[in-house]
This record gives sequence, C-alpha cells and structure tokens, in this order.
Amino acid sequence: MKLSHKLMMVSAAVLMGVSPVVGMANSASVQAAPIAHAKGVHNTYGKNSRVKMTKTMKFVDRYGKKTSKTATKGGHYTIWNVKNINGEVYYSIQTDLKYWIPAAATEGTVTYKSGKTTYTLKSNGKKVVTSTSTAKSTKKAAKKTTSKKSSKIKVVKISMKKKAYVYDNNGKRVKNYLGTSYIGKDVTVKGLGTKTIKGTKYYALKPNHYYVKASDVTVK
Repeated sequence: MKLSHKLMMVSAAVLMGVSPVVGMANSASVQAAPIAHAKGVHNTYGKNSRVKMTKTMKFVDRYGKKTSKTATKGGHYTIWNVKNINGEVYYSIQTDLKYWIPAAATEGTVTYKSGKTTYTLKSNGKKVVTSTSTAKSTKKAAKKTTSKKSSKIKVVKISMKKKAYVYDNNGKRVKNYLGTSYIGKDVTVKGLGTKTIKGTKYYALKPNHYYVKASDVTVK
C-alpha cells in the first residue's frame, strides 16, 4: 500500500512537470504558423512576380528588424507579398511573411490586386514606379449599349395593304406567327423599326424574330 502511494505521488509530479512543456510547444507552433491576412499586406500573383537583387543585404522581418539571413546581389526571388514598412515598399520572399527585402534594392516587376484595382510595381535597383489599372464592368457597358440601341428604334403604326406574309430574321417566310403565317388586309399593328434583309426593306413585328415587307404595308 505504501509502495502504491509513492508511485501515485511520483506520477502526479511527472504530470505536473510535463504540463508546462506541452503548453509551450503549442504556443510555439501558433507563433510559427503563416499569417494569411496580416494587416497592410497584399498578396501578389506569386510566380508571375519575380525580382533580382541589385545589392547584398540582410533580410528584415515584417516589422523592419534585421534578420540573420542574407539576400545576395544577383539572387532571384519570387515575391509573394507587398507591404509598407516605415514608409518604404518591401517584398516578402516567403508566404509566412518571415523575410522581407526593400523593393528599391531589386530589379523586376511585381503585381497585386486590391479591390478592383491592379497595382504594378516596377523597380530598377534605385526606385520603384507604381502604375494602376481598374477593370471595367463589361456587364454595365453591355447594358448601356443595349439601351442606346433600343432608344434609336422608331415605333410607327403600319396597316396591311393586303394579306402580308411574315418573315424571320433571314428573310424566310415563317409558318407560324400567332397561329398563322400572315397578317390580314387592313390589320394595323406596331412597326418596331426597320431592317434591310437581302436588299429588301422590312418592318419589325418583333426585332430579330418577325418582319413584314415594307411594300406590303402603309405607314400611318
């Protein structure tokens, strides 16, 4: 019984001693994890953003403090992130944001997107020139174009001089327009603009779908 009691006391002591070590290991792993969305950091287009060092210098961390790692003149790096450190543009060579180099100490082109604006940074080893471009909304442009075309359509009343056959967008007679292939004499409808098909003028009953020949109608 005394031996069992001593074993229990030793086991408890061991567990108490191990517990702080486990806590430290977890803390270290969290600190070493990559920062996916650090404040003020912009993700680049990765492999499309490459630069060459124009001088030898120490890398800095994301706070601007020098590290023990050296960036050698002539070395090529893929740039994964861009941020400002103490008012100067810096590039990250790793996705974990551990090592940074000043953009002005490189030659090459780096691009990243913020919102709808794409930023292109070109460096020549002395300075960095930034240009921007904004993607235009093709959907809005298409909508404006459609509205513009629609506003040009002149709507008139047209009356059939005689039985007038209905044609499609290619000038071919249709077999079924509202249950028939023609419009009866003296029937008045709306002409939604005109179109010339194979040299013949037509009035549209439904643009891009149904038409009657201009020679078969009278405009009122």
